[in-house]
Order: sequence, then structure tokens, then C-alpha cells
Amino acid sequence: MLFQRLGQLVVRYRVAILLVWIALAVCARFAPPHWDDVTLDGDLAFLPETAPSVVAEKALAEAFPGNEGKSQFVVVIAREDAPLADEDLKFADRVAAPFLNLLGRVWLEKENASPVAAEDAPTPAQRAKETWEEAALSDARLWEPLWNLAWLHQAEGDSVTAARYRQQAIAVNPQLEGTEPALTPAEPPDWKLIDVLTRHTPGRGAMLKSRDGHAVLVVLETGHEFAATENIRIVQELTQAIAPWQQQATEDGLGHLDIGLTGNAAVGGAMLLAAQESIRNTEVYTVLLVVLILLVIYRAPMMLVIPLGSIAVALIVSTWLVALLTQVHQIPGLEAWDFKVFKTSKIFIVVILFGAGTDFCLFLIARYREELTKNLNHDWAVAKAVSGVGEALTASAFTTVIGLGMMSFAQFEKYRNSGPAIGLCLLVTLLACLTLAPALLRILAPLLFWPWRDPHQGFNARVEEEANSPYWNGIAALVCRYPGRILAVSLMVLLIPAWPSLYARITTGRAVEVSYDLFGDLDSARPAKATALRMREHFPLGENSPLTILAQHSEALFEQPEGQAMIAEISREIFAADPRVRQVFTSQQPLGAPPAAMSFNRRGQRLLFLKNHHRTKEFFLTQQPELQGRVALFRVVIDTNPFSAEGIAILRRIGENLETARQSRSELWRETHFGFTGTTASIRDLKQVTSDDARRIELGAVIAVFLVLLAILRKPLVCAYMILSVLLSYYVTLGITVWFFSTWYPDSFQALDWKVPLFLFVILVAIGQDYNIYLATRVFEEQRRKGLRRGLPFAIASTGGIITSCGLIMAGTFASMCMGTLLGVVEIGFALSVGVLVDTFIVRSILLPCFLALRDRWFHGTSIT
Repeated sequence: MLFQRLGQLVVRYRVAILLVWIALAVCARFAPPHWDDVTLDGDLAFLPETAPSVVAEKALAEAFPGNEGKSQFVVVIAREDAPLADEDLKFADRVAAPFLNLLGRVWLEKENASPVAAEDAPTPAQRAKETWEEAALSDARLWEPLWNLAWLHQAEGDSVTAARYRQQAIAVNPQLEGTEPALTPAEPPDWKLIDVLTRHTPGRGAMLKSRDGHAVLVVLETGHEFAATENIRIVQELTQAIAPWQQQATEDGLGHLDIGLTGNAAVGGAMLLAAQESIRNTEVYTVLLVVLILLVIYRAPMMLVIPLGSIAVALIVSTWLVALLTQVHQIPGLEAWDFKVFKTSKIFIVVILFGAGTDFCLFLIARYREELTKNLNHDWAVAKAVSGVGEALTASAFTTVIGLGMMSFAQFEKYRNSGPAIGLCLLVTLLACLTLAPALLRILAPLLFWPWRDPHQGFNARVEEEANSPYWNGIAALVCRYPGRILAVSLMVLLIPAWPSLYARITTGRAVEVSYDLFGDLDSARPAKATALRMREHFPLGENSPLTILAQHSEALFEQPEGQAMIAEISREIFAADPRVRQVFTSQQPLGAPPAAMSFNRRGQRLLFLKNHHRTKEFFLTQQPELQGRVALFRVVIDTNPFSAEGIAILRRIGENLETARQSRSELWRETHFGFTGTTASIRDLKQVTSDDARRIELGAVIAVFLVLLAILRKPLVCAYMILSVLLSYYVTLGITVWFFSTWYPDSFQALDWKVPLFLFVILVAIGQDYNIYLATRVFEEQRRKGLRRGLPFAIASTGGIITSCGLIMAGTFASMCMGTLLGVVEIGFALSVGVLVDTFIVRSILLPCFLALRDRWFHGTSIT
């Protein structure tokens, strides 16, 4: 009754409905907020507050407020034919000089906003002077740091020193004659620069020259997260800044030098850029594929207007509504509202909206054409079409929405927000397909079938049963005649690809091993990754993403002799955890070597100098007055991929070593607590959090979708079978996906991306029920009209063509994700397209019809032949 009434209203007020949707789309297109302005990205930044790495990160920020660096851009200067010569190293210093000049500006801006520090700590102005002096020494051809020093000394009233630096700057750049010193550059780039590390940086410079002498690094620490959207812009600007240096090296006779940009921030920016390209490619290929399939199905150009127009409007309006929800916290009284939306969610929104929305419109149009064969009145046919498919479309959409809604129970923010966001967009699409699409259908009715004839000119003369395809009539007859044998053979065949995942689930609790290697997700041709891979030839794998360990004591210990001895003991325990621990940098060993007795050779003198340098103390020992002496920092370089399972295992062994020592040694040890931050620690927490979330979401999705099916069909056994059949298709799809990628990438494939199993499960369990619902509701409708014997085969045959078309469209939209440039997105797209095809051609066409035929025999004694 509800959808019958809705159909009548749509026909009556079709023009008004069209205008309302157009007005909404125009408002969404031009009114803020815009999607790109509010969307976020990254993974590690959205761990729960209780995650150990997040807790340690907060402790790190509290103890070392000046150490605000969250990610790094790394300029690599290397040569392959021989170790770097003196002239090569001096050239590397010249590359660093402009960045040091910018850092001086950063320090100066902190003069009036610096955190409280120890009394003997240099002021920001003093740091600016040191930095500009280092820049001037690094490149004698650079006038900017000299000009800045002249300005600063002049501002401080030291006119003599200011004049000296002014003359030095004019000697380098005679065009400055007659001008007054001023800060340069006048408008520094917005890189959120925190620090610049060179081979000369006390306490940390030892990390930046490779042991084989073939490479040296210039590290730019930034306050952005490694996957911050701003990194896309910064990577482009830095690439332009260092590009001329390659040409300069050639002009200086140093053409053997290879200069590149990498670092976790550069890799993160490259990943975000790849994600943007994936979104753009997915949108383009999805639309092209839908257009192509619709033209093949209908061969009527005007027919494209209904699904494409409805979905396009729904996409614009729904993404705007999602963006609006991110701003609700600005309303007084709703400050606790915390809703975020992520850029990569756009990929799923596009493919699901175009896939499901096109399916909705196809079912509507198919029912409309069917009704036209019974009555030549377009108003009546449109209203009956809405009434006939409204319940099935709503049920289909709600299974998906509720399944995705289970992600809101996740701890991981990206899961918790993405599921409801996609679900809301699908609800808007459902509303558009039940109002805007039929309104367009009625408005365009006289033109829809051009250049072919209108269905009522010949279709209504056919006998209803003869209207179905002979192919589907044959399939229906075969399935209904031998349901038991066909079902048994089908299950045996499906168990072949499904068994590995099923067995793993039973024995280990996980259907498949997954990889958290975010670095491996990126194409090796990307400059940031290519440079990182070259850098690995000269530095330990973890050089770009070292592990940071905080030792926290209840008393001011670490600046006392016993505390300094304890720092050395802690360092030994870290080295002892695994031979792949290459360096442990501490206040006692700023060169990163294992603790040893002090020697009086040149290296010992250098070590003594570095230990007493204020930069070393500031970096490894907190200078916050209330915490001074109570917090020590350890920077650990491990020769393994920081994103890998091996890296997590080494981290676990380090933690076990330290905990064993804490429990078994002196009272000083027992009162010391350790925190771990850095990429590996965050990946460890991400793995734990998402694994817990996956179990919770999977169980919730199965229960929720089952309850929705039960509410729609009111047949518990049928609903349970539908759930089991889709679960089987999930395990089949996992098996096929793992087999495909391990075969296609035999050398590089380790495991599926960590997002693949969960997104596949939720979307397949939810969307996979669509075709089951379409078939089951039609079966029960036809059996009420025609009886059990004739209703089942007629429903199978009459829905076969349209459901197959819908399945091909849905699989095609998911396959468009394979045009992306991130391997994880490609894997998800491939898995979803395979899963939909399995549901379309096996679950819907064989498993469910066979079960319904057997059910009729068991409960009603009816043999359908």
C-alpha cells in the first residue's frame, strides 16, 4: 500500500519532484561545505585514544614539546660507483643550506610562542642565529642566511655585527647594495617545518651518513602526519626545489651524484596522490562502463538518462549531506558530535551508488516495461512499477545500509565513520530511484524507446510465459527438475577455492593472512618509493621510520650517574632483543653504537663532545622543568621493513626484554615504564584494533542482515540459507583472489591488503543479498499467483535476465576500482567483482533456486518438473 501510494504521488507531481531534486543538487554543488574541504585521510592518525602507541605519543609530546616532528621528508644524495668524496659531501651541505635558512625563520617565529624550557636552553632567537650560521657555512654562495643574520642583529641593537653580516651578504650578491636587511624569503613556503637535520647536526648527524659512505641524507622534519593531505602539495614543491640541484651537480662536475626525495611524508603524499588518481579513474571508468552496459541492454540512448541522471544527482546531494554532518559539532550543544569522512571513502561511494543505483533503475524500468504490456497507460505503468519493485528495492538497500552500519561499532575511526557515510549515500540513492527515477521515466515515456518501437506496440500480444528468454526457461526447468544433484555438484565445486579460507577460519580464527605494508601498496615507479628503494641499498630498512622508546621514571633519575648507567643498560637490552637492531641512539650514545667504555681516541673525544652538546640533551632528555630527569628517549633503527610482520615481532621482543629486566632487576628498573611510538608501534596497534573490529563487525553484519531478511521474508529457514550461501561465496571469493594475486605477482605478493577481507565481507554479505531478495520476493509473489509448481520456474526465468544484467553492472563498477594505482584498492575491486559474479551466476542462479525447489518438496510434497 505504501509504495502504491508513492507511485501515484510521483506520477501526479513528477515535475515538482524533478525541480526539488535539481534544486538540491544545485545547492549541494555550490553551498559549503565541499567534500574535498572536509575529507581526511591516512590510517595511523585515527587509532583509538587507548592504543599504546597513541598513549606513548601523548607522553612524547608532553615531555618533548619542541620535538613536534610527526613525519619526515628526506633528500638523498648518493653515488653508486664509489664512496662520497669531500666535494660530494660539501655539495650535500649546499643542498641543505636553503632548508636551514628556512628553519631559521621557523625558530624566529617561535620567539613569542615557545614552550617553557629549561633555564639554560637556548632561546628561539639564539637557535635562529645558530641555524643561519650553519646555513652560511654550508654554502658560501648563499646570501640569504647572511642577510637574515644582519637583520636579526640589527633588530637586537648590535649594529656592528649587523654591518659585518650585511657586507658579507653584499659580497655574495652585489645587487643588495643600497638596500636594508630584511627577512628572506619574505613569504616562506608553508611546510610546517620543525627541524632540518644534516650530517653536522649534533647528536643526530651520525644517523645521516651511510656506513658504506655511498649516501648522505638531509632530513626535513614536519609537523604533518605522514599521510596528511598537505603532503601532496609539499612533495610537489620540494621536488621543484631540489630538481635544479641535479643540473647544478652536473655543471659542477659531480654528475655521478643521484639526488632524490623520499621519507615517510613523501611516501604518504605519493600514496594520497595515488588515492586521488584511483578515485578519479574509478569515477570515469564506472560511468563509461555503466553507459556501455546500458546501451547493450536497451539500445536506446534516452534510456540512459534515467539511471545516470538519478545517480548523478544522488551522488552530488549525498556527498554534500555527508560533508554537512562533519560540521554538526559546530552547533552549540552538539560539540561532542565526532563524525569524520575520508577521501578514499569516495571510491566505495561511487562504485556502490552507481552499481546499486543502476540495479534499482533497471528493476524499475524492467517492471515498467512489463506493466506496459498489460496496460497502455504510462501513468498506470509507472505507478505499478514503483508499487511492484518498491518493497524489494527498499529491502535490498536496507540490508546494505544496516550491514555497513555495523562498522559504526568499530574502534578504528576510519571504519567507524566510513560505513555509515556510505550507507547514508545509498539511502539517498534509494530515495532518488523511488522518486526522481520514476518521475523522469514518466516525463520521458514517449521518447524512452527511440529509435525502437514502444513495448505496447507488440509485447502485450505475447503470452506471459513466452515472454521470458528460452535460455532462462531452460535453466529454470533444469534446476527445478534436478535440484538435489545440481546443488550437491555445485557445492563440491565451490568448496575447492573456498576450503583454504574455511580451514584457516576454523583453525586460526582468521580466514586469510593480511599485510599491513602500506609502503608496499604503492607503485614502485613512484619517485618517493623508487628513491626509498635505492636508499635501502645503503641504510638499514628502518632508517626512515625508526622506533622511538620512552623510558619514564617516577623521580628525576636520568641526569644522575645511576640514571645514565641505566640508560646504557636499557640500550644493551634493546640490542640483545634481535640482531637486526642496528643502532640505538641515546643521550649516552648519540652515535648509535652499543654502550662501551669511554676511550680517549678521536671517536671518544667526538662522543664526549656530542654527549655534552645542548642539542643532544634536548633531543634525548626532556627539558620540561616538571619532568626534567624523569623521561629519556631512545631512537632505535631496525634493519627490517617497519610495516612488516617481522618489524612487529622485533618490537614485541624488545618489549619483552625490557619488561623482563624491569621485573627482575633493581628498584630503579621496577619504577621505570616504557612506551613505544613510531611506524612499527602504530602498525602493531592498527593490526590489533582492526582484527578486533573485524570480528565484531562480521558478527554484527551477519546478525543484522539476517534480521532484516527475516523481517522482509518471514521465513527463517530461507533467510538462514541465504546468509550461509553468501558466506560461502565470501570464502570462495577469498580463495580466488589470493590465488589470482599470488599467481599474477609471484615475486612481490605476500598477503592481501588488510582492508580487503573486512570490506569484502561487509559489502558482499549486504549487497550479496540483493539478488537473493529480488529472486525470493518474486518467487513468493508468483507462487501466490500461480501456485508452487508453476511459480518457482516462472520467477527464475522472468528475473534471470534482469538480475544477470544487474550483477554484471555491479561487478563492472567494482572492477573499475582495478583501474586505480594503489594495490590495496585494486585487490578490493577485484575481490568485490568476483564476489558479485559468484553471487549472480551461482548463488542466485543455482544455490537458492535449488534450495527453494527442495524446500517445496520437503514441506509441501511438490515436485516441480
